[in-house]
Parts: sequence; C-alpha cells; structure tokens
Amino acid sequence: MLSSDASAEPRSTPFVPLSAESWRLLVEAEIDTLVRELRKNALWAEAVERDGLGALWVGGSRWPGTQDVGQDAEATEAIAQADSNSPGHRALTQIDRYRREFASRRTLGRAGECIGLASFADRNDDSDGDDMGRVMILESFLLLREAINGVSDPHLMDLQAIIDPFLLVIRDAETTGPITRCALVSIQRFISHGIVDLSRIEAVPALLEMTQAVTHCRFEATDAASDEAVLMQILNVLGALVLSPGGSRLNDVSVCEIMETVLSMSCQMRLSEMLRKAAESTLFMLVTFVFGKLNDMHEGGSALLERDDAPAVAISTDKQQPGQSGSSTEPKQGDDNTEHSPQPAASVVSLGAPQSVEPAASVAPPESQQCFGLPAIRELYRVLVALTNPQDLQYTDTMRLLALNTLQAAFQKACYAMAAFAALRELTLGDLSHSLLLILQRDQSSLISPALRVLYLLFASHRRDTKGHLELFLCQTLGRVMALPELARPGSRSPLRRGPATPTTGAQRVLPKPRVVPEISGPDSGLRINDKTDTGSSRRGSAASMHDDAAIPALLAADTAPTYEQEVELYDSASLKKGMRGRLATQETRRQLLEGLHHLLIGDEALLTDLWVNYDCDVQRGNMFDFLVSFVAARAVPWPDARNDESEAYLDIMLHHLIRMAVRAGAAPPTGQWARLLGVSHVVTRSDSTDAPATTPLTMAQLLDRKQHKDTMMRAARLFNEKPKDGIAYLQRANVLSRDNSTEMAQQLASFLRETPTINKRLLGEYLSKPSNLEVLQAYLGLFDFSGRRLDEAMRSLLGTFRLPGESQQIERIMETFSAVYFASDPPDIASKDAAFILAYAIIMLNTDQHSPQVKGRMKFEDFARNLRGVNDGHDFRAGFLTDVYNAIRDHELVFPAEHEGAAGFEYAWHAVAADNASPWMSTSGQTGEFDRGLLAATWPRFLQSLARTLAHFPSDHTLRLALSGLHALVASAAHFGLSACVNEALLLLASMTGLHSVSSDMLISQVLVKSYNRYSVLDAESPTSSLGVAAEGFAGSEQRLKLQEQEDVSVQVTQAALQFGQDYRGQVAFVALFELAAQFSSAIGRQGWDALLDVVHVAVDADLLPRQLRTIEDPIFEHMWVPRTSTLLAMDAAQLRIRARRLGAGEGQRDGQQGGLLSAISSFWGSSAESQTSPTRRQELRWRAAPEQLVGLISRGQMAVRASAIGSLSNLGNDIGSALPLFLTVLAERFPQPPPSQPGSPADAADDARSPVTKPASIDSAVDATQAHYVPSSVYLFELAVQLVLAEPTRASTVWPAIEPAVQRMLESADTLHHFALERCVSGLLNMAARVLETDQLELVERMLRCLGLLRDSDERTFHGVAPTLAEGIGRLADTDLQALLAANWAIVRLLLKRLAHVPDFAEAHVGTSNCMRRILHVLVEVVVLLKCGAIDVPTYFADVLDTLAAFVPNDRALSALAASSHMAGSEIASKLIALLYDMQELARLQSGDSAPHSPPHSPHAQTEPSIASVASGLPRHSKTTPMMMWIGAMSALSGFVCLGNREVRQLACSQVQKAISGLAGVSWVSGAFGRVLFPLMDTLLRADLLADSSMEDTHARCISMLTMVFLHNAGALHAAPAGTGSYLGSPSLGSRLGPTYPQLDSDKPEPASDSPLSYIWLRLIAILSVYIHTGKLASSRLDPQSPDAVGKHGASLGNKQAAERRRHLSVLGEMAEESLKNCLLVLDSMEIFGDSTERQDSVLWRGTWEQLDKISPQLKQQVFPQLADNPTEGADNPTEATDNSTEATGNPAEVSDTLETRPAVVETREVEQQQQQEKQPGVVEAETE
Repeated sequence: MLSSDASAEPRSTPFVPLSAESWRLLVEAEIDTLVRELRKNALWAEAVERDGLGALWVGGSRWPGTQDVGQDAEATEAIAQADSNSPGHRALTQIDRYRREFASRRTLGRAGECIGLASFADRNDDSDGDDMGRVMILESFLLLREAINGVSDPHLMDLQAIIDPFLLVIRDAETTGPITRCALVSIQRFISHGIVDLSRIEAVPALLEMTQAVTHCRFEATDAASDEAVLMQILNVLGALVLSPGGSRLNDVSVCEIMETVLSMSCQMRLSEMLRKAAESTLFMLVTFVFGKLNDMHEGGSALLERDDAPAVAISTDKQQPGQSGSSTEPKQGDDNTEHSPQPAASVVSLGAPQSVEPAASVAPPESQQCFGLPAIRELYRVLVALTNPQDLQYTDTMRLLALNTLQAAFQKACYAMAAFAALRELTLGDLSHSLLLILQRDQSSLISPALRVLYLLFASHRRDTKGHLELFLCQTLGRVMALPELARPGSRSPLRRGPATPTTGAQRVLPKPRVVPEISGPDSGLRINDKTDTGSSRRGSAASMHDDAAIPALLAADTAPTYEQEVELYDSASLKKGMRGRLATQETRRQLLEGLHHLLIGDEALLTDLWVNYDCDVQRGNMFDFLVSFVAARAVPWPDARNDESEAYLDIMLHHLIRMAVRAGAAPPTGQWARLLGVSHVVTRSDSTDAPATTPLTMAQLLDRKQHKDTMMRAARLFNEKPKDGIAYLQRANVLSRDNSTEMAQQLASFLRETPTINKRLLGEYLSKPSNLEVLQAYLGLFDFSGRRLDEAMRSLLGTFRLPGESQQIERIMETFSAVYFASDPPDIASKDAAFILAYAIIMLNTDQHSPQVKGRMKFEDFARNLRGVNDGHDFRAGFLTDVYNAIRDHELVFPAEHEGAAGFEYAWHAVAADNASPWMSTSGQTGEFDRGLLAATWPRFLQSLARTLAHFPSDHTLRLALSGLHALVASAAHFGLSACVNEALLLLASMTGLHSVSSDMLISQVLVKSYNRYSVLDAESPTSSLGVAAEGFAGSEQRLKLQEQEDVSVQVTQAALQFGQDYRGQVAFVALFELAAQFSSAIGRQGWDALLDVVHVAVDADLLPRQLRTIEDPIFEHMWVPRTSTLLAMDAAQLRIRARRLGAGEGQRDGQQGGLLSAISSFWGSSAESQTSPTRRQELRWRAAPEQLVGLISRGQMAVRASAIGSLSNLGNDIGSALPLFLTVLAERFPQPPPSQPGSPADAADDARSPVTKPASIDSAVDATQAHYVPSSVYLFELAVQLVLAEPTRASTVWPAIEPAVQRMLESADTLHHFALERCVSGLLNMAARVLETDQLELVERMLRCLGLLRDSDERTFHGVAPTLAEGIGRLADTDLQALLAANWAIVRLLLKRLAHVPDFAEAHVGTSNCMRRILHVLVEVVVLLKCGAIDVPTYFADVLDTLAAFVPNDRALSALAASSHMAGSEIASKLIALLYDMQELARLQSGDSAPHSPPHSPHAQTEPSIASVASGLPRHSKTTPMMMWIGAMSALSGFVCLGNREVRQLACSQVQKAISGLAGVSWVSGAFGRVLFPLMDTLLRADLLADSSMEDTHARCISMLTMVFLHNAGALHAAPAGTGSYLGSPSLGSRLGPTYPQLDSDKPEPASDSPLSYIWLRLIAILSVYIHTGKLASSRLDPQSPDAVGKHGASLGNKQAAERRRHLSVLGEMAEESLKNCLLVLDSMEIFGDSTERQDSVLWRGTWEQLDKISPQLKQQVFPQLADNPTEGADNPTEATDNSTEATGNPAEVSDTLETRPAVVETREVEQQQQQEKQPGVVEAETE
C-alpha cells in the first residue's frame, strides 16, 4: 500500500503518470486511507457498524469491465445528461444514483425485479434520516473499489466515477477537518500522478466539478491547527487545478470562485499569518496565471467576450461568518459559538457554497463549458481595484496592501496586454489611477511603495493614455519632496529644518580640504595659505560666467541650498498647476516618494525627452521638463546642511540622463587611469532597444516651432497678468492677434485666454466682467460646449477656468451672458433665459451657504426649492432636477481656481484629468537621440552649474566620482553635438577649481630649497659656491646641462601657488579631470577652453609642478635640452659673467680701467651677484613661516597630482584634435615668449626688477641692457609644444605653421629685447621644424620659415652672436636633409645668415665649439659647391652668391690665430677647407668657358632684390655680367687672399693652389686676366710695408716672385702675338692703388689701356713690382753695412742692433732674388726678339719704357745683362740724372723707407690694437688694412 500520510504532500507536484498497476494501487490506497479516517469518527462509526459499509475487501467479485445491474439505463442517462449541466446538477444526479445503488445492495426481495419477478421487499425498509448521507458516501467508495477492479488504464474509466466519492466528502458539511483534508489530498494526488488527466477535453466536466466542490468546501471545525491544515490543502488543490494542463479550460465562474476563495483567505486577519501568507502566495500565482491569458488574447477576442450574452460573474468582497453563503474562509477558532459536536450546523466552515448545493441562478448553463476570458479577468481586476480605494472605509490597509501587491503581479505579467482591452483600460485609467494617487497623497508609508510600483507599470504600459495622469503624479510627488521649510521647534531659539537632523559624523560630514600646514605666510609679502574649509569656495563657485541668468534659475545660481520658497517659485514659473502640487512629506514617506521618483525617471531613458515633447511643447500644459531639470540639478548638490542621501538620489537621476545621452551620442566610456579615478573597473553598455516603438509624429523642427509659440504665449500671459493692455499689444506684435478691434480679434483673444493656463484667474474674471469686453466674454463663453449638461455642471466647468469678481454687477454681467449661451444649448428643464439666470445666481448663493465657514445654519432643500417657485417662466422647476442640483452643490463645492489646493485642489485636478481629451502621448523611444542636441543646448548650463557645486561641496569620494562621471558624460555629449560653449565652460570651471588659473604674479615668486646634511636650506642660485653655481661654472655643453638637471631633481622650488595646490584635494582632482577631458575631447574645445587650460599649464610650469620628463626637449641640435627653472638660468648666466670677467681681467690687462668700469656697472645692476661673489656663504631667509620639510611635502603632493594627470598628452593633441588644431595653436601662440610690454626704464619695470628675481638679466651683455625681457619658463614650454607637433608629424606643418607664424615673426622682430634663452629655443625650434618639413618636400613652408629666420639679420651683433651656434648647427642640419631643396626654398636668407655667421668673433666662447660650428658651415658650402660642380644647380645663378659667401669666411691674421689657439690645428684645417673650396670654384668657372652663356650670363638670383655686401666688397659688381672669366677672377681673388695670411702652412697651400690654377691657363684673355686681376693685386698686397717687413713672409714673397716671372715667361710669346687691346681684364698699372687684405679691388669703371699689346702692359707692371723688391733690398743692404754713410746719423747706435739686422736681412735676399728674376726675364724677352733685333731696339717703345724704369733703381743693370751694350753707353740711358731722380720718386725717400722698416714692429702692434678696438665697436666689419 502507498503511504497515506497527507501531511507530507507538497503544495504542487509535477504531473507524473503511473504504470498500469500502480494507479489502481494508488486509488485503493486513497480509498482505504479515507475510509479508515471515516471510521475513526463517532458519527461515521455507527453507520459503518450497522450497515457494514466499512469493509475494504469488496471489489474482487466483479467481472472486469462489468457494472452492477442496479445501475439501470435511466440512472445512467440521467448522469450523462447531468454532465452537460453545471457541477451542481451533476452532484444531485450522482447522489440519486448512489441512493438507488444503496437500496439495491442493502434490501431483500428486489433483485428479481430486473427480470420481471414480483418485489418481495418492504418499501419502507429503506434507510433514511440523518445517516443517509454518510451511508451514500461510504457506499460510493465501495462502488469505486469494485469499478477499478480489472481496469488497466485509468483513461478507460469515467473520471467522474473516480473523483465523485472524494468530492462528496469535500462537499459534505458533516465531515471533520481531517476527513476533508484526506479527500483533498487524494484529489491533489490524482491530479499530480495523472490519474485524473485534465489535459483531455473530456476532463473539462471533471475539472469544473472539482473546482466547484473545492471552492464550496464545508467541514466541521475542530481545532485551529486542523482547520488551517484543511484550508492550506484547499490552496494546494486550487493551485494544482489552475496550473494543471487543463487549467486554461476553466470557465469564468470557476475562475471567479477560485479567486474569491483564495482572496477571502488572504483577507481574513483571524487566520494565522502563515496561512495568510500562503494564501497570498497562491493568490499571486493564480493572478499571474489568469492575467497571463491576456497576452494570448486580441482585441477581437475582447469584443467577443464583452458581448451581451457573456456570463455574468461576480466576486464578493463582503466579510461573512462561517456557515453563511459567501467567501468566508475563517474558522471559528477561539469563538464561544464553536462546538466540536455532532451538530454540524453549529460549527461549519464554508468556502462560499450555500447550504443547498444549487447552481448559480445568474450563470447560464450553456456557457459553463466555455474557457474563462475577459469577464472573469475584468471581475477580478475590478475587485482588486476596489480594494485599493483609500476612501472606502470598509477595507483595511492590510487589504489594500494585498490588493496592491496582487495588482503588481498582474501588471508584471500582462500590463501591456491590459492596455489593449477597453474594459480593463477604463478601470486602470479611472478608479485605479485615482486610488493610487490618493494613496500617494497620504502618509501611509506601507502603501506608498507598492502603489508606486504599480504606478510605474501603469505608466509604462498605458503611457499613450496617461498624459494627464503622469503630469498629476509628477506635480504631486515633486511637491511632496520639495525642501522642508525652516521651522522653529517648540522650546528652541534657533530655527531648525523639519525632519531628522543631518548626521554630523561619518560619511555624512562635509570633509574639509586636506591640510598639512595650518598656516604658512611670508614676512614680507603677507602671503598666506588659508586653512578655512571654505577657502576658494567663492572662487570655485564663481569660476566663470556660466551662462546668462535666463538659463540658470536663481536657486541654482545661489551659493546655498535651495529653499522651499525658491522651489515653489520655480514650480509656479514653470506654469505647473498649483492644485496638483502635493503637500510636503517627511520621514519614511518622503524617502519612499523620492525612491519612487528616482525609479520612474531612470526606468525609461526616453522619459525626460518625452516630457519635453508632451508638456513643454504643449501650450495647454506646464513646462514639466524644464522644471524637473532645474529641480533635480538644484537638489543634486550635496549642500553641507542638506541630507546627502537625498542629494545623491537627485545626482543619480541627473547622471543617468547625462550618461544615457552620452551613450546615444556614441561617446566612449572612461578608460585607463581616468576610469580608475571614477571607480569604473569595466564598462558594460546597455543596448538602446526598447519595447515600445516611437510614436512622435513631429520632427524636432516642428517641436521647436511649437515650443517657440508656447514661449510667446507664456510671455504674453506674463505681460497680461501685469497689465492686460501690454499682453494684448505683445500678441499683436507677434501677429497672434489682429490689430483691429473686430470680431475676429475678440475670438482670437478669447482663444488665448481660454487656452493659456498661466493667465491669472482672478484677473481674467475681472477682465471678462468689464462692459468694454462684452464681446470678448461672449466669444469666451462660445468656446464651451454646454450641450447635455445640467446647469450646475455647466457652471462648474465655466467657473473652473476663472474666478468670479467680487462685485455683484460684475457677477451679474457674467451670469447674464452665461445664461444666454447656456439656454442656446436647449436644456430640457429650463424654460427661458431668465430662468437660467435666476437659477445660476441661486446656485452661487447655495454654494456659499453650504460651504462657507461663516454661515452657521445651512439652507435645506425645501428652502432652496421655495426660493425658486415660479421662476421657470412662471412655473416651478422639476423637483427631481432641483434635487440633483442641490445634492451636487451640497456634496461637491464649486471650487474656484484660486482655491484649488489641498484635497479640493487634488480632486479638481483629478476631474480635469479624467475629463481631459488631450492628444495621445508622443513617445520618442528609439528616436531619443534626435532630440538630444536641442535639449542639451537648453539645459547644459544647469547641469554644469550643479556639477560645479557638487565638486565644490562633495562630502565623500563616492559623490566625487559621481560628479566626475556626470561631467565626463556632459562634456562627451557636448563635444559630439558641437556645443563648444559647454566644453569651454566645463574646462573653465575645472581650471578655476585647480587654483592655478588667473593667479597673480606674487603667487609665483619662488625660492629654491636644497637638502644638505638632512636639512633644507634656501639656495642662492648666483653664488659660485652653490650646487648650481658649481655645475654651471665647472662644466660646459651637454655635460653642463646634465649636471644642472641633476641639481634640479634634488632641489625643490617653492611658490605660493604650488603650496596652495599641494594642500587642495579638490584642486588636484580638478587638475586631473581638466586634462583628462581636454585629452579626450580636444576637438570640441573652443578659445575660452584653451585659454583656461593653457593658463593652468602656464602656472604649473612656472611653479615647477611639472616633472622634468615633461620639460625635456627633444632637440636634434642640442642634447639633453630642457626648460630650466629661472634659478637655473640665473646660475648659468652668473657663471658666464664670472668667466668673462676673469678673462677680461687676466688676458687684457691694458684695458683694466675700461673693464673695471663695465664690472662696476654690472655689480650695481646685480647687487646680489656682486654680494655673492664677495660673500659666497651668504644665507637667505625663507619667505614662509613654516618648516621647509612641510613645504617640500606640499610641493611633492602637487607634483604627484600633475604626474597623475594627462598634461603630457598636450604634445600628442594633433592626433585627435582634428579641425580644432588651428584654434589651439592660435591660443598657444599668444603665450609664446614676447618682449616686455612697457618701455625700458619705466617705473613699473623698476618695481618689478626690485620685487622678483626673475627680472635679473641673464647674460653679461644683457646686464647692461634694461630692455632684456623676463624669462618665463612656461612660454618656452608652450612654444616647444608647437614645435613637437611638427616634429612628431611633419604633415601637420601646413596647419601648425600658419597659426604660429605671426607669433614667431613677432618674436624674431623683437629678438633684441627677447630673453636670450627664449630666442635660442625659438631659433632652434624653427630650424628643427624647417628640417623636418623639408623631408616632406613642403618647400613653400620651408621658405616661409626661412623668411622668418631671416629677420635675425636686423638684430644687433650681441643678439646674433648669442644664437650663432644654434644657427650654424641648424643650417647644417637643413643642408644634410636636402640641400638642393633648401637652395630652391630661400637661398638668399641662408646666404645672408651664413655671411653674418662668418663675422661672429666669439665662436671660441660659444656653447658649441669653434671647430664644430665652422665645420658645419663649411660642410654646407662644400655641398653647395658639389652641387655646382655636378650641375644640380645653375652655375651662373648661384656662383656669385656662393663665392660671395665663401669670401666672407676668409679669416684675417687675428681671427686665424684665435681659431688656431682654440682648437690646436682647427684654424689651419678650416683655412685648408676654404682654400680647397675656392680652388674648386675657380675650376668650375674655367669649365664654364666652353658654355654658350659667357657673353650674356644671367644675373645673380638676388641681384635685383637685395645687394650683397660681400659681393661689393669682393669687387664683383652686381650690375656686371657673371661671365666665366669674371667668376674665375672672383674665385682666384678670394683664393689669393690666403697667400697674405700670417699662418705659414696656409700661405704655402694657398700659393700652391694659386700657382696650380694659373699655370694651366691658356689664352691671352685668361692670362691677362690672371695677371691683371689676380697676380698683380696679390703682389701689391705683399708689397705692403708691414708684410714686406715681416721676415716670416720671406718664403711667400720668394714663391710669389718666382710664380710671377715664371707665368710671365711661359706666356710671353702668346702675349706678344696678341693684338693691341686684347687684354681687357688687365687692371690699372698704378702701384699705389690700395687693395684689401683678402680681396683685390677690381675697378671695372676705368678703361683698360688699349694702345699697347697685353705684353707691354704686363711687362711694365712686372718691372714695377720687381723694382720695389730690388730697391728695398738695396736700402736694407746699405743699412746693414756698417761702413755705409747711411748707417750713421740719427739712428746712431741702433744700427748695430742685431735684431734689426736680422729683420732687414730677408729684404736683401728678396731684392737679390727679384733682381735675378728680372735679369732672366730680360734675357728671355730679348732672345724672343720681343724688343726687336739689335737694330730695332732703340726704336722699340717697350725697350725704352723698360729701361726708363730699370735705370732708376739699378743703372748698372743694363750693363750686367747686356754687356754688349757697354760700348754704347748712351743707348741704355739718355739722361742718367733724370733716371736717378725718377728712381727716387718711384721708390720714395730712402730715409723714409728706412724709418718704416725700422719702426715696423711698433707700427704693426699699434695697428693690431687699433683693429681690435675697431672690431669691438663695429663687429663684423673688418677693414682690409690700417696704415
């Protein structure tokens, strides 16, 4: 046997089919269990014993598949017919069957009747009486046992036969609780195991039978536990029935009975809590099942089930006592009337079944088999809605809570399907919405939360039809959660805020700014770091002019929490209805309402947008969206005296709106370090898909037009409220009203007054009552439809729109007009217009009488009717009509608009909502992004202001993160929509919060602290003994920069700005946020935002908050370059000053007086520097009254914040900034280094110099120049940012350079007044950019950059010398990149800069070594020459300029000596390179002689634009044609200049190159040019007194004499054969022409001698040169001979000086060499018969001219060379005396020559000193010779 323990049966078990044998065993077990339970009962035991019905062994005697003969055909047919009827009919028929069966079984003599035998039984032997029912039940079980015998499949049996015995027990009121429970358990088991298969269509009658039996279950009450066990089992069975496969086939009546049963159990408070909770759970489950059917139904099915013949069902909600017919499930536990006795009627538990089981009269039998549908659902819904009504006092709050929870389950299951059925929608929008809103008006916290949950589902599913409902809910809820007003508590002197006090500990306390140093101030400046927590709050709050006052309400603009009065004012200004505003809530009610508001606003991301579309763009409604945004933004700020939990809720609402908008805009979520600061570890974005489609028929443009029209109406309404005429005039100007006083104008004005809700109702009543506005009043009343309305109803609708004026005449005028209009609608109970007027006036009087608190005795109906006798056109009004009017006014006051507040206001608002036929809700779901830009443009100032206040007052890091998240979303959305004003204001806000924006210069006064022996002390940067001074003076170049960087790393610069930033937690967070947002949304930043951002960068750099890694400069020219501190530059400049001072003092003692004056001037200008030199151990005082360690700690905090920020991303902005890059660069360029704005020497400058150490000059040159600009590290840093943009990506140059070009041009134009370091960085950056751009072949940009660089040509020598090393390296890098492109870009500028570099005298003391600079320059020139030689560039075009540039680098003796001394053999090396270049140039010129261009070569490319100074100096006139000859002459002239230098190696190399170049010449023109323009000028230079007297030049003179004569003799024949006038390039034969030391002057203006042949000219010029050597040698020999008469005289003993003898000895040698060379020339010429033969000599002009010159210097020479002419002495010299005189005239006075030779060393030394002084006065201009 199976176990019969029912207590272990679960509430619901799965349907498990049994095997063929198991099901019969289970049924038998259930029968046995139940029969045994019956036998235990005393009442049932007697029947069992008397009739033997308790035997459980029956059933085996039946043949399988047969039935007893007693079941005749009549009974079987009756049962079959009953199956089609209701369960009640079926039960009665089954009872009759059992009676007959019992009679056949327990009587004797009737068995034969079935075969026609006579009956022997006594008809009165049948048992009847009270035991009859029990006997039948017992008999039914015996019959069931017999029936299942031999049946293998329960499906072959009739289900009714299986369940009927058990249902009889359940229906029987005489059974006890345990018996009934056993029967219920059996039914549940049959269903669970599939014995009763309810999935078959044939099982529907059985299903309905079981449902009817269980819901009408009746049993005798025993004890409370047993009774509740039965009720619990009833819940289980009902749940099993409904959830079974056949549960959907239940009809409406069954469903209603089931729900009534379960609902009654849930509402009985006398039941145990466990049972009630179980009933509630079952109720929720069943409601979910029932309402779930709506999801499968359609509107067509709804119409079918709402037909007239649909079954009428009802669920009773009345409380009934046990034993009565109803829905009471409450047992009589503990009641005195409860009896556990055989009297069943005294204590019977009934579940809604009547005492006599009869079918419900209202249920039509044919419909009982239909599945349940909308009628049952509607009835259940109606009952639940009725239970929620808080005004119905018959229901308790517990019942309302149950109903609300049940409705929530129903809405969660099928809320959207419920909206599709009109029958349900009517209940939802009517009674349910009214009840829910009423609950929210009350302070019943237990009901508010479930009511809110139901409302959320209601609004979500019925949004289309709840436009007015939602407006009422929002107004009511927002009014209830407004700020609590300040009220004085009893017994308290101080006003306190209503509600719980705000905690002052823990997370609720406002955290002050982190503090380390309580007070830090300087003794002199008075600076102080304030320790108050509100320091800077005003600064942060008023950081920027956020927006105009119209965009930001007053409660947001204030610096305090919004008050109740301000919020009410904001509510009224939004044109929201006063009657809808709820009263203030406190405590838990307030919290729940706020939670509900939060849930509603974040539950649908399109809701806020929908509010704007449906309310703010509707002239009939208030600006709900505008108010909600302002309200939420104001309440989101965590004010110190407000509840932070409330502010966090509003902040979360605002953030949800902003973040969802950013997601729709495609903004990326925070990532990296920014995400960690915001507390975001991973981001999961929600899809934007929504269930409800968009239903917005209007576009954004159309909505904006509607919004503009509404704003016009609101503006007109405000003017009308102030003065009606002004409002009307405004409407006429807006073309809303006609300008004439026509009927059309009156109708338009009436429409305006009727449709504009913000019109003052009192003023409107007064305006309409005026006689002059009668036409407007008539038009106004014509807008109402009074058809079908009773007079009081019409008056109620009219007086709801304005308030009646106080004067009787005005009221009478309005009522007269109203009566006429109303009577025109043909009312049935009013006979005339006058009757309508009298009744209307009487209604007004009645309303006052019934509801005025001043009236004591109220008017009764009889009095009201008596007063109106005979006024209806001589007759009385109908009594029923007057009764309805009287009752309506008595019960519902005529409330005027001004009185629509409180409960009356809510009811009026509700009736307005119920009667509102507004347009359906327009949803933007799925299209919300289309409206985001417009809404954000209108609301971002409020959001930003709220976030600004939150960042200024956040009490915890959580709130901080929320605010930063909102700011990120706001800026992301604004950047996406192009709202740069929002981005700018956000950055300006953050910049002001950092404390580094717009700081004064006093905040940047700095001192440097250095740690020594574990103590910090103030560093004196200018002291030679300081660490900076030692590093600056002991090292040079890149090594010096490395050492100085190391010193900066171990020292700390202290400024007031850095100290305040280090202790400001909010400021540091704002700093990080500022640069994170700028890095992510740089493309949307405008000018104002960049200004704020770069201002912060400016202060951060100047305050030394940036780590050195960010200040490092990637410079290809200078290694280890960075932006140094001001103190570091001071140390470098002071070290340079000391080095120069030592050099001047040690190396030039003869100028001590002059240099001493300079040092005195420097010392007076730099007082501290002089003091530091005399007192290196001087100790400076700290400006702040605090320990240095504390200061260092604060500075370290600030630097940590800067390192944590994205400030380093500024150099990578070009990757993301896009089209905004030019704007950024424009703002950036405004902060480049600039000259001082004021005039030099002004009082302001003097004051600044005295106050700030950064004003001290930075070099010895600038020490005497007060116009030198101050050094600002940030300006250099920002300039380097622009440079790095180009260096990182040269393609950006086309964008970067045009933006910064004007600023760079200004810098270079004012280079003389710019700080030297800033100028160096400018030049270096410009050259680096040009080189990088040159790689991309952007020649136009390179040309523009070089043009700017060319502005340095106008700078003074001191400025140019400072940047010379940078220029040299930069130009060399440009040449290495692409020299040919560089020449094409702007060769003129490069040439001029190279020429100026050639005249820089102080290369040896420059930052880069001399050899490096010169090598770089010469390398450029070498490459240019290579290009010329290979033909890559046009030779005639560039030759003159290149030669001119090369000529500029030819050094003089002093410069060459300086070069040699600076780097060993560097001078000779450079000179050798120059010689090689010039040799290449002359070869190139000679190669050009074969071209076709020599006769008409083009001019130099710069001949017309700008004359070349070097070209003029070199004798190459710009107007002459650059023929190959002239080019060669120029190169040779420059090359020959090296022959005269003092360096022997250079002279020898130059001589060799000149000789090599000239020896290969061919052609008379080239030879004559070589003599006239190269050799003769060279020899003239060598014959200078100082060069002639220099004994070290002996070899050079000898080589030049040999070269001159050799070239002459080699070309003598060709020259002699040339015709006269051929030597066009021969110069003037004048020996006295003054030629420069390097370039012989070529006087091309003088005509060449054309009368003689080239040989004559060259020969005579050669004789003149050699004659000087011969004559000088003879003079020197005569002075060396002690016997010579010239050796005594005024020179006396000095002639015996050996040194003087040695100096003159080389002259004698040179004279002899010249004489021998001359003799050779004479002999060769004679042999060539150039003088003619012996007979023609005397007639030769050349012969006579030769000896005319030679006889003057050596009369014996003719005899020595031509001894054959000794026999004829007159042939050689016609006049010896004249020859002697001429010789004296040509050579000069021998005594004077002797004096010159004697005093040559002194003269040379004096000349050198004079040249040095001249160079210092005019650097770069070196005179050729000083004589």
